[in-house]
Amino acid sequence: MPRQWAADEYVWRQLAGDLSSRIADGTYPLGSPLPGEDELASEYAVARTTVRRALADLRKQKLIKTLHGHKNAVVAMPRPEGLPG
Repeated sequence: MPRQWAADEYVWRQLAGDLSSRIADGTYPLGSPLPGEDELASEYAVARTTVRRALADLRKQKLIKTLHGHKNAVVAMPRPEGLPG
């Protein structure tokens, strides 16, 4: 069943929050690759542009990075305790 998105917040922000929570809880540990854009778009039932915007936000927060020669972004650091997701 697809996730229900809150109407009062951009979907890309909600997606970024969900992915940062998954980083914080260890689903995606330090150095591990995230699923690709197509896989995330399918899993969350959103457009690739929404996924790209969420990933750009995570890059801005320095939670993920793209390594030369790698297709998918990787987890750059765990989210510090107490920060909102």
